[in-house]
Amino acid sequence: MGMQLIGASLVAFLLTFLGTLVTTGYAKKHAIFMPPIRKRDVHKKPVPRVGGIAIVLSFTIVTLVINYLCPNLFSSFNFPFAIFGISIDKRLLGLLLGGLVLAVAMAIDDFRGLKPWQKFIAQLLVWAIVVGAGIGITHLNNPFGLEFNLRQYATNIAIGNAVYHFIWIADLLLFFWLIGMMNAMNFIDGADGLAAGLGVIGFVVLGVLSLMPSVSQPAVAMLAFVAAACVGACLLLNFYPAKVFLGDAGAMWIGYMLAVLSVISGGKLATLFLVLAVVILDGFVVVFFRMKNKQNPFTTSDQSHIHHRFMKTGMSMPAAVVSIWILSALFGVLALFTYGKTKWILITILSIAIIIFLVLIRRKNEKKEKRVHV
Repeated sequence: MGMQLIGASLVAFLLTFLGTLVTTGYAKKHAIFMPPIRKRDVHKKPVPRVGGIAIVLSFTIVTLVINYLCPNLFSSFNFPFAIFGISIDKRLLGLLLGGLVLAVAMAIDDFRGLKPWQKFIAQLLVWAIVVGAGIGITHLNNPFGLEFNLRQYATNIAIGNAVYHFIWIADLLLFFWLIGMMNAMNFIDGADGLAAGLGVIGFVVLGVLSLMPSVSQPAVAMLAFVAAACVGACLLLNFYPAKVFLGDAGAMWIGYMLAVLSVISGGKLATLFLVLAVVILDGFVVVFFRMKNKQNPFTTSDQSHIHHRFMKTGMSMPAAVVSIWILSALFGVLALFTYGKTKWILITILSIAIIIFLVLIRRKNEKKEKRVHV
């Protein structure tokens, strides 16, 4: 398993790096995927938004090759399936198909722009694909007692000779988790390398957790490390000064993959929440204040996210990005070595502390801006 994981990750890294160079060069030559500067942007000139295309294609190709060469690796997902005579796990097929549909839809947005409702329809379709593939949050760990088994709320629907089991509470929870993660990563993708770096940290933490004896999920670990390699390769060209951007296709795909991998073989939601606590809570704070100011929380163009706030205090973009990386990495380490009640207590304390910090730094920036205008 060790050599397979290293080999697959190395191939994924090289393929993505070369793919990013090719797509970036093509976009620049033909002046496509390079939208004009927006008010909230911190870069000064248009940059190709094609990094996500290389990431998604490389991940999909490498995963399919792994599935062909090591057909038993993904059997632990327990959903055997075959398409065009090739055996593939149903959950794996759903994961790949959902990622491709999301990437295509958001690549169209990167190319010519989509309306918010069109992007939401695409996200809704991706959620339907994932649910249809049998991926869902079927249980929730209860640190104070027995776990909550959501299968007891299943609704059986007969279609022909087949009976399908729909767990409406689980599917609804997955909807909010999936949509939330996709948009959270897209929200935070406003500084060179920020979303990509957080994605690498998130994938590595999920990969390490999946390899631990107490979890022992080699298939999830393989997918997580291959994803980390793909995103890491793009990060080399996405870090300051960025030569390529992830685009909505890349940022949302990272959020999508993190969300799906955290539930595909047992819940890792608490762990992933700790890793991305800064990003997730920053999104909630930004949405809250936009709504308070009677602004559209999803389409308002401003510089109110945490990296913007850090930069307004005088930090350089690389310093702001690395600071957020370090915070997330530290939370990731804590997540790996805390369990049960301890992890939930940690989540509560850190959540409160992060929200207070985000509100305080926001107010400090606002006071500074008022003094400048006066």
